[in-house]
Amino acid sequence: MTDNIGDLDGALGLSQAVGWPYRRDDWNLALSLGHGLLGQQGDDIVGSALWWTYGATLATCGIIIVSPDRQGLGLGRTLMRGMMDAIGDRTALLNSTLEGRRLYESIGFSEIGTVHQHQAQTLPDAFQNAAIKNAPVRRATPGDLPDILQMDQDAFGAERTRLIEMFSLVGVGAVMERDGVIQGFALCRRFGHGHAIGPVIARTADDAKALIRYFLAMKAGEFLRIDVTGDSGLGDWLAALGLPEVGDVTTMIRGQAPHLTGQGRIFALASQSFG
Repeated sequence: MTDNIGDLDGALGLSQAVGWPYRRDDWNLALSLGHGLLGQQGDDIVGSALWWTYGATLATCGIIIVSPDRQGLGLGRTLMRGMMDAIGDRTALLNSTLEGRRLYESIGFSEIGTVHQHQAQTLPDAFQNAAIKNAPVRRATPGDLPDILQMDQDAFGAERTRLIEMFSLVGVGAVMERDGVIQGFALCRRFGHGHAIGPVIARTADDAKALIRYFLAMKAGEFLRIDVTGDSGLGDWLAALGLPEVGDVTTMIRGQAPHLTGQGRIFALASQSFG
């Protein structure tokens, strides 16, 4: 096992081996924001585990992969132990497949929710009626960043300035504004087969829908993905629009849940790894 995760070709090949749609750029972004361990067998990369720290109290874990021909041999547990040692006393969050839950439970994680992945290759006119007339949604500007960062911190439970700034740099942002006050935001960036919408943070489900519709209209004709929380109430709505659910994961935590403030809440994640 090594903490030298500079072998992007090997890491990319590992994710491709398990059918994950990561591009080289997606690996680059994940690594630039966090930390990682690799499992090696000779010259081959056979496992990975990455984590992202948000201050002294919270971390998220993801891109936990073991090569198909190395599963069941203890590599996943070794990577997890190394990652948890690095995370220390921070609360740790991750999103688990069914296959991973048993391992995570054995090292102290417990279930707190679900995340549902919706995606599809859309048609150019798929969302021509998606935008709500007179909805107070507009493209975000650099001047909106302080309000976006504060809303994100309140809803996520920790500061993640670097992530929001990086997503804003490589993607596009939208804000919900009423009477000069920003009451929600969403980001959209290149990821995998096309574009991913998230995070989406708003005060109400209707506001979240309006923010999502903004990007559905903008990115019609693209492959689109969005990962919504199980309590978002958006699943049936997304499916009816043409973005069916293609899978779900279990959100798990080790430690004390972060303290949330403000009126906004997370309707869609930045990603299953970033939270």
